[in-house]
Amino acid sequence: MDALLSKHLTASMSLVDIVIILCAALVGTDSQLLNLSGNNPIREALFLNNASAFNNSRDKCVWKPTNQKVVCPDPDINFILYAESNREVVNTGETDWLRQSSWNETKENIIIIHGYAGGDDTLPIAVLRDAYINNGNYNVWMLDWGPLCQPPCYTAAVHNMRAVAKCAGDFLTLMRSSGMSPSRTICVGHSLGAHVCGLISHHVLFRLHRIIGLDPARPLIPIQSRLSPGDASAVHALHTNAGHYGEMGRSGHVDFCINGGRTQPYCHETENESLCSHVWSICYMAESLHGELTRKAEPCSRRCPSGLRPRHRIGIPVPMGQSTPLTTSGSYCVHDEQPPYCPSHPGALGDKRCCIK
Repeated sequence: MDALLSKHLTASMSLVDIVIILCAALVGTDSQLLNLSGNNPIREALFLNNASAFNNSRDKCVWKPTNQKVVCPDPDINFILYAESNREVVNTGETDWLRQSSWNETKENIIIIHGYAGGDDTLPIAVLRDAYINNGNYNVWMLDWGPLCQPPCYTAAVHNMRAVAKCAGDFLTLMRSSGMSPSRTICVGHSLGAHVCGLISHHVLFRLHRIIGLDPARPLIPIQSRLSPGDASAVHALHTNAGHYGEMGRSGHVDFCINGGRTQPYCHETENESLCSHVWSICYMAESLHGELTRKAEPCSRRCPSGLRPRHRIGIPVPMGQSTPLTTSGSYCVHDEQPPYCPSHPGALGDKRCCIK
């Protein structure tokens, strides 16, 4: 296994089978690259423009215990509140922390969970965090489990999802007892983070309200750990790289197949088409926070990826993302050749970090 991984670390990425998918995941988004600045930091984060991507050793991977052995709070798992222009790290040891914080009980709560190689202030998840903060209508909570999912520790990251979910469940239980309503709380997760949102349901005694999974991860995810419709009252999934980095088939009550769900047209000329497609699900979600930019999806075939010419079903188009009605079910398709949330001109809505060029 080590020899095979080593071979692909120096070769061009080709997602032919599950092993090669894992290899790409192990080195595709190094933590040192994620903080690069420049004209297009997301693109720089994606495409291995720095040899430091290979500096980390798998010997440094962190493996958390599972089941009853998980101890929360955990110093490697942090919850950060962004509210009223403040950034506050949650102290779960204080039972009255919520009431003393900048939390606004009149606003909806958004819990954002990053994926592999992520963190509170890393790209690409920072794009979504900033979009919610700038919207101003939400209490934004970031679940930062960066120390448990750093490259090249993808297999450890998959293993650690359960410990993260356990601590997240304890956190939500504490917040609920302090006055935060589950019915006004949405968990939004990208890649591995989407599955963490689902796993939280195993560790709370109340029903989660809504989960939005952004291209839920595929490689090495056990069936029992996958995001599924039973994880919340409403589970919505956006698919941008189904069958490669992203999960195939049904993940939620609603599954949006974007441009067929497999690869995105604006990623064709990039150095890693699949990884580009996987990451840009975040930009689709960020875009949906602006009503005038929200994309309408049409009912289509039941499986994602659906192909470039999916069979449409009779039905009414629905908005994709934040404004999707909770009663919506089935598969829906969206087609657009342009990168989402990329400002069309100076001063336009969007985030230039979501532009390809």
